[in-house]
Amino acid sequence: MPTQSYTEPSRPYGEPLGLRLVGLLEAAGQDPFTSLDAEREAAAIGLSKPHTLRLLHQLTAAGRLTRLKKSHYAINDPVTKQPRAHPFAIGTALVTPAAVSHWSALQHWGLTEQIPATVTLSSPKRSFPPAADTVDGGRRAWTVAGTRYEIVSVAKAKFFGATEVWLDERNRVPIFDQERTLLDAFQHFHVFGSLSIGLEILEAHLADLDLDRLVGYALRLQVAAVIKRLGWSLARLQVPPETLQPLLAYLAKGDTPLDPGRPARGRHDPVWRVIENLRG
Repeated sequence: MPTQSYTEPSRPYGEPLGLRLVGLLEAAGQDPFTSLDAEREAAAIGLSKPHTLRLLHQLTAAGRLTRLKKSHYAINDPVTKQPRAHPFAIGTALVTPAAVSHWSALQHWGLTEQIPATVTLSSPKRSFPPAADTVDGGRRAWTVAGTRYEIVSVAKAKFFGATEVWLDERNRVPIFDQERTLLDAFQHFHVFGSLSIGLEILEAHLADLDLDRLVGYALRLQVAAVIKRLGWSLARLQVPPETLQPLLAYLAKGDTPLDPGRPARGRHDPVWRVIENLRG
């Protein structure tokens, strides 16, 4: 008896197999997901790798998926055609390893009332996909489904202080803790603008912070200017001397302006070796 060949029926974006695959991924908590994740779930319903990859292409073209980067996808809401996954989950899928940081982490921890328009992450990774744009300060940026994601490159030794946070019942992501996030406000002025942001947060939330951890992080960071600025700021808020002593022991020679973006003119603090050049 001659063997009959099977021709896959033509269906919009692979219906119903495409929707079934999406359902399997959702049930497995895979969102965002990779093409390998999809292949594993598709194998359960007898789909080959080529068939699965074809379905992913069709689902993306139909607006049921958003392609984040090569082999990485997010499941879209069927009505809005926008990703359902939390923006932090999408951000950490764009670059690995990475941790939510800067303004995004400040907002997550309730240290600022501002709602940042951009999701910011830090990563020790040095190479990025061609789709990434370079912005001020060497940051890399993507725009996915209308949301902008910026990646701040940090040295591997300075990529610390992240804690795993559950965003929902499916996704947990690394986010710099309060102390590590605040420390960046004392050094990354290309992101925060000036030292005033760090000073305001420190003053408003001093009682909520683990000062020993904050001081320990500053020493681990090993940036002399950050140690001086932090020590001066804590002393200004009358933090006990025993907390400040480790910072005093690490002070480097020479005076450092509190705000490097302004002229280095102002009172010289002989204890912390800073120039008080903040805007009045």
